[in-house]
Formats: sequence, C-alpha cells, structure tokens
Amino acid sequence: MRAVTVKQVESGEKYILLGTGFGAFKATTPSLSFGNLAPPEESSHGAALAVCNGQGQMGGIHPDGFQVIEVDDKPPAESLQERAR
Repeated sequence: MRAVTVKQVESGEKYILLGTGFGAFKATTPSLSFGNLAPPEESSHGAALAVCNGQGQMGGIHPDGFQVIEVDDKPPAESLQERAR
C-alpha cells in the first residue's frame, strides 16, 4: 500500500489519504398531505475522500480544493515517471 499525502489548497493543511468513495443519502419527510402518498424527499450524492490528520483523527471530505502532493514521499510527477519506465 502506498502512502498518499493530500493538501487542502486554501488552508495548506495536509492529510493522509486513506481511501476514496461515493457518498449518497436519501431522506423522506413525513407529510400529512394525501396520507403520505407523496412525502417530500431530499437526496444528495458525490465523491468523498477518507483522510486522517497528523493526530490520526479520521474524517470524510469533498475532494474539491485538494491536491495530491506526495506518493510515498515523492512528488506525483516523479512517481508517474517511475511507472512509465
């Protein structure tokens, strides 16, 4: 397994990338109209990153505004050059 470090571009905070995924939810709000035949629904979906900070605290974040800065202590460009050989 390779260690991947990501950085939040705006704040400069660094995190270890643990994994990626797709988050989604759907919620239904009970309604008295028509005896709940058409209750209001809310849903959302999108990409998510599982990360941890330097203290090991885990969290899920949206990938916008993040960039990979290291793969096994090397810049991404160097890692790609090694794979091309």
